[in-house]
Amino acid sequence: MQTRIRQARTVFLVVLISQFISALGTGLTQFALGVFVYQRTGSTTQFALVLVFTMIPAILLSPFSGALGDRWDRRRMMLYSNAASGVVILLMLLLNRAGSLELWHIYAGAALLAVCGAFRDPAYYASVSQLVSGKQLGRASGLVQTAENVGIVAPPLIAGVLLATAGLSGVLVIDLISYIVGGVALLVTAFPRVEHAERDAGKPSLWSDMAVGWSYVTTHRGFFLLFLFGAFISFAVGLTQIVVTPLVLSFTSASILGVTFSAGGFGIFLGGMAMAAWGGPARRITGVLGFGLIQALSLMIAGLRPNAVLIGLGLFGCLFCIQFVRGCTATIIRTYVPHTMQARVFSLNRFVAWSTLPLAYLLAGPLSDAFTPLLRPSGSLAGSVGRVLGTGPGRGIGLLLIVLGAAFLLVVLAAYLNPLLRDLESRMQAVTSPGENADPRTEEPPDERAGHPGEPADERADGAPDLAEARRANGQEGDRS
Repeated sequence: MQTRIRQARTVFLVVLISQFISALGTGLTQFALGVFVYQRTGSTTQFALVLVFTMIPAILLSPFSGALGDRWDRRRMMLYSNAASGVVILLMLLLNRAGSLELWHIYAGAALLAVCGAFRDPAYYASVSQLVSGKQLGRASGLVQTAENVGIVAPPLIAGVLLATAGLSGVLVIDLISYIVGGVALLVTAFPRVEHAERDAGKPSLWSDMAVGWSYVTTHRGFFLLFLFGAFISFAVGLTQIVVTPLVLSFTSASILGVTFSAGGFGIFLGGMAMAAWGGPARRITGVLGFGLIQALSLMIAGLRPNAVLIGLGLFGCLFCIQFVRGCTATIIRTYVPHTMQARVFSLNRFVAWSTLPLAYLLAGPLSDAFTPLLRPSGSLAGSVGRVLGTGPGRGIGLLLIVLGAAFLLVVLAAYLNPLLRDLESRMQAVTSPGENADPRTEEPPDERAGHPGEPADERADGAPDLAEARRANGQEGDRS
């Protein structure tokens, strides 16, 4: 057994590193495509469309891809998604080399890459608990968060140099190599088997599996409230990322703006590393709410004064804490949700949490325009709030951040006062059946001939745990308060 556990840890590290390389390559391509479109068109709207096409498919497909992640062999699902992403990059590379790369090719390519990621990510997140023991899930979640966010923060720092020296084709080649590395790593590894009992009533449809996943989250309503809490955090962070640019540029230069954003990126990196080293508090929901509280205070600090140091400190604190909030959320899912349902629950978490990002991006401009006049020297709040925060350029956006932070504090307080969320872990301990989430690493590795998508093999997740949860939903064990 100890040998299998060590082998599983090795597989986890191989998969983690390879997926980090793939994520870094994808981030480079997405950033480079946005810059390429802006340089060609000079249109901010056209540039923003690249971001939209990289986000919307992942949000819309999350419930569907999560259900597939629980039905199919997760390693193969990741492998096929990786291969499909490589094909998309190769086609874009060939079109660019031929001088035929059009804007619609870029939008279509960005959307297809997002589709591939929507299928790969739930399987990846759910596979972590197959490879890591329960005691190490917090640290593993921190490592996954760190790798994922470095893949977001690093590309803007690297892609600019690559575009200047190697052009878009050079970036695409690097991304293609990253997918090859990820694919080879998945080919040479084998995930431990997750045992599934026989389905009670034949093979349910994919829609039925999706419904069971949603039913699980709404039956244990603390999970749904946890996801809503994450949705507010996504809204707050998304709005902040947009309004910080005009806030900083209202009193200083673009170079200082870059340093300010670098402080936020540094917070993401250090937060992920700290979560990986510590693993979070023993009571994970305390980590979610406690670090959410610090996030709220950080937003308020960022709005206090037209001072780049204060704004950078606020961004650092906000993005440092978000690593613990997300890491603790992921650990709760991996600890209490049955292995056979984790891809669905992770995908529903993404669906709910990311759904507020487009709203944040759409409201950032109108909210900034609404708050800006309030703290002009002749504004309606100049003689009251303006005596504390000051008046002039950017002060209205500073007030917006303080109001957003105050709303965040109220959300944290409401979450703490709700026993469904505050006591989520103790409630799940009471309703989780013995052995329901047993360590799959004690099982033999899966037969490579089984579990192929579309084949009725043993490897496919069955509905026994799902039906057990449904029975609990109709009984007395679910959260009904």
